[in-house]
Amino acid sequence: MNRLAAHGVPLLGFVFGACASGGGAVPAVPAPVLEHEQVRAVVQEALQADAASRSADTLYAIGASVVADGLPRTAPPRFAGIRTGGSVMVSNIALEITPFLAWATAEYRWLTPEGSLGALGRATFVLERLGGQWRIKHVHSSAIQPE
Repeated sequence: MNRLAAHGVPLLGFVFGACASGGGAVPAVPAPVLEHEQVRAVVQEALQADAASRSADTLYAIGASVVADGLPRTAPPRFAGIRTGGSVMVSNIALEITPFLAWATAEYRWLTPEGSLGALGRATFVLERLGGQWRIKHVHSSAIQPE
């Protein structure tokens, strides 16, 4: 046992030393355009489905949390400022993507069923890659109060 330990330590040092001398930190690689399109599509579909009162459960991870204007939401409308019916215009989506997590911010405006301008809101999404698909893990939104 002592002989193995005596020979094993230098060997481990050699292996770790060889790996460590490979050249420093792993460079950050920009996410492919396809990744951005997929995350953007989930964000837009979640907001559109909410305005239309359609189920969007397939866009959410199991156990996902949704908070609107500081209150938890479990059913549509999930986003602050959105009411039942109508549609939503999504703008100013900003994304950050890593291999397993992504986060996005978006501004949106709810349009009444008659097409009138409704509430303006902002949302922050945290998405997780599950089974090769992006799913919403957490989202919080706030209605923007007019000045």
